[in-house]
Amino acid sequence: MNREQPIDSPIRRYIAAGLMLGLALLLLGGAMPGPRQVRNGLLAQQVAGYGFNLVTWEAEALSQKLADALNAPAAELSPADGAAEVLAYVARARALSARGAELSRLYSDDPEADKATIASLEAEIATLRSEQDARRSQVEQIMEWQVRDELARAGLVTWGRVFPPVQFSFSEPPHKLVVSPRERIDQLYYRMLTPAMSLTAIEEAETGIRDEAGLSAYVASIGGLGAYPTMVIDRAGLPWLLNTVAHEWTHNYLTLGPLGIRYSAGNDLTIMNETVAEIVGDEIGARALARYYPDVAAAQAAAAEKPATQEEAAEEPVFDFNVEMRATRLEVDRLLAAGEVDAAEAYMETRRREFVANGYSLRVLNQAYFAFHGAYGSSPASSSPLAVQLFQLREQAPDVGAFLKQVRGFRSPDDLQAALDAGE
Repeated sequence: MNREQPIDSPIRRYIAAGLMLGLALLLLGGAMPGPRQVRNGLLAQQVAGYGFNLVTWEAEALSQKLADALNAPAAELSPADGAAEVLAYVARARALSARGAELSRLYSDDPEADKATIASLEAEIATLRSEQDARRSQVEQIMEWQVRDELARAGLVTWGRVFPPVQFSFSEPPHKLVVSPRERIDQLYYRMLTPAMSLTAIEEAETGIRDEAGLSAYVASIGGLGAYPTMVIDRAGLPWLLNTVAHEWTHNYLTLGPLGIRYSAGNDLTIMNETVAEIVGDEIGARALARYYPDVAAAQAAAAEKPATQEEAAEEPVFDFNVEMRATRLEVDRLLAAGEVDAAEAYMETRRREFVANGYSLRVLNQAYFAFHGAYGSSPASSSPLAVQLFQLREQAPDVGAFLKQVRGFRSPDDLQAALDAGE
């Protein structure tokens, strides 16, 4: 051995590095990232900088709800006056959407061509937004009370009160990134993204996930989110708004039981959660509409029952979205089950173009699209028997309250089948 060898010799450095690595591995133990963590990290990188901070949003929204509870902006209104305020808010929201679309059209055509019209539209939009901001808390509180009362009438009370309390905010919900394997339709991963994410960034993320991870990706725009308070967009008709407030409350309610806790435990559990929320939301929303907005409910029923005139029947499109989407999903399932992934993807792109040609603006139609939309029971994008079974169970239940109390204890599809068998 050369006694003159310096203390920082390569041999000593290699030995020290090996000891440090061994110690690190010993301390880390099971904390070493597995394949799933590595995959999720890669997916997160594709949307880095576009995450949605739900905790921050909830803190701000809850603070506003606390202030609203103290101020009670709707306390002095009669049920009829409250309903009138809601209808006025919905009408302004519709007007805002129309004015915004017109403004976008003018800017895209030639903003220099009609500056006076653009300035007038911008002023009108500013006025409408100001009116909406001034009425938003009041309208939210009115609708919360309306849905709460229908839930109470359905027997969904705990210690004499609807719990959790019905709380929602008119807000732009985040986008939802859904990732599926290419060889089957299944939600492997999801992440909430800022609603400000541009279409260019969305498409770059979807393409990046496809190219880098070999997975199917779809960034969906959603109309509501079961946070607390829940989020609901206001650019929709009143029936949809009431249904959605009740739908998102149902997610909050389910979270207090096994079914909701296991929402992300597998594709089947996600489908069960979403279908239950759809069933309850639609039923409670319809009851609130009939009680507080009978004219709107009557007009909706009349429109649904109105027979088509001979001229209208002749003009009806032969391309039925629901029928065509259902057929598409079944064919995609068949191709994927046969291992024909490339053929399934080519078929979906062909079908997407057909939908677009018939007036349905489908930006994406892939495995992740079906993984997202297929979670909803009445969606034609779904091929799961669980949705049909849940609708059957609702028919067996004496009322919607009994149905919801029963299903919130389910832990798996086996529990659903057992409940159906017991009801026969």
